[in-house]
Amino acid sequence: MDEETVDQETADEIYRYLAAINRLFGGVRGTIARFETFSRSWRPGERIEVLEIACGAADVPRVLIAWGRAHGFDLRVTATDILPSALDYARRSGPEERLRLVCADVTNAPFRDGAFDYVTCGLFFHHLTDDQIVAALRSFDRLAARGIVVNDLVRSRRAFVWTWLFTWPFHPILHHDGPLSVRRALKPAEMRRLAAAAGLPWLTVRRHFGHRMTLAGQKRGS
Repeated sequence: MDEETVDQETADEIYRYLAAINRLFGGVRGTIARFETFSRSWRPGERIEVLEIACGAADVPRVLIAWGRAHGFDLRVTATDILPSALDYARRSGPEERLRLVCADVTNAPFRDGAFDYVTCGLFFHHLTDDQIVAALRSFDRLAARGIVVNDLVRSRRAFVWTWLFTWPFHPILHHDGPLSVRRALKPAEMRRLAAAAGLPWLTVRRHFGHRMTLAGQKRGS
């Protein structure tokens, strides 16, 4: 999807696949696990504003909202992506009053500093260079009043092989981009190094099922 121009039907197929992978593996569970930890300091019924960067199908924001409802929080997500095809798919996935979809680029996000409690993203950092990741983290820190959650792949030979096998029956773009994404992904030590380079040593790395990891944390006093 990085380099291909595809029709909406093909884009829909890809987004459905990615949403299923997030649901079955660590794309949802890893992110929810971090928010479960954060929620220990929230007040019952508190309104929590989350910004999702590069939302894709917006499947993770919908799960976050549902999780918030189930736990008695008014959790609202502003989900952004630069691809109209992603936002079109997300809009057709059903109404959700606590979800707002915005076409925006993280490098020029149209939001004021501290506009959100948390900034989160998934399967985004492996598309970026190290310098771009550092810049993105600094942008996340500027926009988030409380904390950050980044969810991405862990680079490993096993993850590459499994991704190659899982994408084989599906669209050729998926079979090409899936293994390539693993090759571009970081290892935990590399993720920690980039967080430190961004001046955010309070972010910690955890590994999750499905060859995933999260880089996440809350600011002091949150």
